[in-house]
Amino acid sequence: MKTLIILLVILFPLSAHADLYIIANKNLPTTQLEKSDIAAIYLLKKKHWENGDDIMPINLPATADARTHFTAQVFDSTPEKLGSYWDKMLFKGETPPVMQNSEQAVIMFVERINGAIGYVETKPQSSQIKILQQFK
Repeated sequence: MKTLIILLVILFPLSAHADLYIIANKNLPTTQLEKSDIAAIYLLKKKHWENGDDIMPINLPATADARTHFTAQVFDSTPEKLGSYWDKMLFKGETPPVMQNSEQAVIMFVERINGAIGYVETKPQSSQIKILQQFK
């Protein structure tokens, strides 16, 4: 019995994976984004929505579980490895995506800024938010 409990404790974190929601303000004309579009936005290679509005990507801190999940899903990488990309981009004068300290802050920012895009693991219940993509 003791071995079973230890085994469950070890395996449970591997099987427990939160969903990840890519979110935007409800006024955005886009209804869905592909993984490649999300990556281009967060690497600042795509800077404008189809309607011409500026895109404002929002990040969580590198230590946030949702950021690790996001980076793994979208870039097949880690926040630390992606940090070296941003070191190079900063040298070229490009600033990384705006950072918010919590998922709630991301949701509030996206609710208020039409061109903002963010990610959270908790499904937003706000009528001001639309989900553009969901990763398992």
